[in-house]
Amino acid sequence: MRSPRYRLRFCATALTLAAVLSLTACQLPFLKRGAAPTAPAAPAAQGPCVALALPASGPYAPISGKIGRGAALARQELAADGITIRLETINTEAPGWLDKLSALPPACAVVGGPLQARNYAQARSAGAVDQRAFFTFLPSLEQGDEGARAWRFFPSPQDQIDALIAFAADSLNIRTYGAFYPSDAYGARMTGLLEQSLTRRNMPLHKAAYDPADASSWSTAVAPLINPTQAGGNGTPVPQTAFEALFLPDSWKNMDMLTTSLLYNGEDRLVLLGTTLWEQSLSGRQTPNAEKYALAVFPGAWNAARAPRALQAPGNDFWVALGYDFTRFAVNLGLNSRLTTPEITARAGRAAQMIRGMAPITWDGAGVAHQRLFIFQPSPTGISPLNLEQFQQTRTAVLQRAALRMQGLPAVDAEGNPLVPGLPPAADQTPAMPSQSGTAVQPATTPAALPLSPTPQPSYKLRLPTRR
Repeated sequence: MRSPRYRLRFCATALTLAAVLSLTACQLPFLKRGAAPTAPAAPAAQGPCVALALPASGPYAPISGKIGRGAALARQELAADGITIRLETINTEAPGWLDKLSALPPACAVVGGPLQARNYAQARSAGAVDQRAFFTFLPSLEQGDEGARAWRFFPSPQDQIDALIAFAADSLNIRTYGAFYPSDAYGARMTGLLEQSLTRRNMPLHKAAYDPADASSWSTAVAPLINPTQAGGNGTPVPQTAFEALFLPDSWKNMDMLTTSLLYNGEDRLVLLGTTLWEQSLSGRQTPNAEKYALAVFPGAWNAARAPRALQAPGNDFWVALGYDFTRFAVNLGLNSRLTTPEITARAGRAAQMIRGMAPITWDGAGVAHQRLFIFQPSPTGISPLNLEQFQQTRTAVLQRAALRMQGLPAVDAEGNPLVPGLPPAADQTPAMPSQSGTAVQPATTPAALPLSPTPQPSYKLRLPTRR
């Protein structure tokens, strides 16, 4: 081993003769004679950064936990592919959350969230949406903001309307619609969107509102839409409904009373169109009397049957898929800084291929998101994806049974066997409904069995079926 004095002489000589070795390298006491000097180790490459702006406390904290779980699943999956990401979560319930977001490096350019409109308003007011690309988990943004200052990574009310009309008009060829809606802001807004969309297709909408606080008045409120008459003087209401599909923008807890109000007026043939409010109440729960809703459908963004393997564990739902999809999407955006709005919109269109857990999302040229939602039905176990062929067969059977009933003919033979195949069990027709005074009003019962007509009348559009 050479002495320290020798090493210092060697360094001085090297500097004088070549001036190419750094003094730092020469001062390393462990540098072996004859070994080539090594360059300083390069810093480890920083992977893509994804930020989530979510509440860690309050009523939305459980939802945030699910979104975070989905993001963690995506991070694990990406790591298995050799992509290490930096995942930052900012608590929007904490004071100064925008300061914490601002302290993140510019490379954390993509923000998922926030989850609440008030937090988005805060970020907007502080100018944070102009510093980073916000893809919010909100159904709508402030007027003029979407695609201009921020983007949406969440289904909108219009997405729901588009899915329902596409199903009813394009799959069932239904051209006439009704809406029976609560006289609150949500009911009026959703019905207005439906009417606007139908007008663009030159299709009419018949509508009536009801007082959501007075269920006893609903059968009276819906009567003008159904316009029932009496068949042959026997007291059985025969509907003269001018449409084939009825929009019901209300929560699932009111569906039993709403469908009972329809039955009270003799109507059980309509395709019932709900909103994502139904999914929130039905998911993972038992549905009593699910056969009553054989013709009821609603839209949703999460279809477990189509989920990727990473999301197929029990307990995963839309919110987990949201976090999973957004994380993969954000990485695929490839943003290290906030680019111009058109550039971000264009990248979002290309990155949309990474959306695999939720229904597909696309962004149009104006940066407005459109999510092609799935269609579901109530089932005894909660919800199930629509089987279109089975639905069409059931609807045909329901129309045939109704035609028999309106002619005063039974739907079963003398032994009680159904005359119309493929029918779900029938709900009691024209049930008693509470009157305005609170006293139950019992309408006439279904007429006694009559000889079966050899020609059932499946059509009910705008005419009273003839009695044979």
